[in-house]
Amino acid sequence: MFAKLFLICAVAVVALAREYPAGVHPAICPNYPFCDAEALARHTPEGIPIPEWVRNPAILPQPVPLPLSHAAPAAPRYPADFPAALCPNYPYCW
Repeated sequence: MFAKLFLICAVAVVALAREYPAGVHPAICPNYPFCDAEALARHTPEGIPIPEWVRNPAILPQPVPLPLSHAAPAAPRYPADFPAALCPNYPYCW
């Protein structure tokens, strides 16, 4: 009697088993197909959580102000009557 009951339960489990599509882990979405899209986005297809990176200004390197001698150069000045379309990288025209 016990063997028949076990066999019926085993057949029922196999027949009612859910098949998850690729990229959906059973631990992330236990009641598939009703999944939370944000939960799927926060985990890899293998079910590993993706760490959330938060911008923390306290751990970022502080910018060092440059002296005026290291300021960015001004825009290149073209000679008079020189079409800028011929050489957009003036003075480096090849």
